[in-house]
Amino acid sequence: MDHDAALPDVPPEGSLGLLAHGYRGVVAWRAARGTDLLEAERERVEARGRRPPARGGPALEALSVVVVTGLPRSGTSMLMQMLAAGGLEAFSDGARAPDANNPRGFLEHARVRALARDAEWLPEADGRAVKVVAPLLPHLPAGPAYRVVWLDRDLDEVLRSQRRMLARLGRPAAPDDTLRAAYARHLEAAAAWTETTPRVGVLRLDYARVTEAPTEAARTLAAFLDRGLDVEAIAAAVDPALYRERAST
Repeated sequence: MDHDAALPDVPPEGSLGLLAHGYRGVVAWRAARGTDLLEAERERVEARGRRPPARGGPALEALSVVVVTGLPRSGTSMLMQMLAAGGLEAFSDGARAPDANNPRGFLEHARVRALARDAEWLPEADGRAVKVVAPLLPHLPAGPAYRVVWLDRDLDEVLRSQRRMLARLGRPAAPDDTLRAAYARHLEAAAAWTETTPRVGVLRLDYARVTEAPTEAARTLAAFLDRGLDVEAIAAAVDPALYRERAST
């Protein structure tokens, strides 16, 4: 296979449809999101070696960061909204406006998508919540005290939601089997990072359970973070009507 062949064209926002191009599409897809496939594979072979810490600013060990993670379309934006409503500031640039796919907003920061090559922003996230999707989680440098809130969602629902989102955007979707295999690898690497990185605490929540019992989830979340968050406000931020792709439908 010619790994140096020209990559498929990538729109500014990237496209999961690139995965249908095989290896070159996967490289282009990850490059559009600030991750490099070859670099990631080298890191895994080398015992998931850590990148050097960010330069300048406060020492990484002095930082405390809440990380919201999960697969794309697993409800991470909802979880960010819950935390913001409860009184925890989000690390967000506000650049991505709400749309039909996420009418309440995304609460994310563009620099996080380049985490594989840039962690200089990390001190700015100190004391705040930052969304880092599971494929990027292993690129977080060791050092800070991380409180990771991981949202699990039925994979069939994730894939269905992904297809619907791309359809609304008029973009093609990669085959489910391709995405399913890729997501399984991402989840495995992300879980390994949480288990091997010092100073990482993890709370795993189930998306369906959060939408069905938001007050229970809010209490669990507030207790885990221990930051004096408003439990009622966290629960009130959950809108069950936005649970639109259910495995049973």
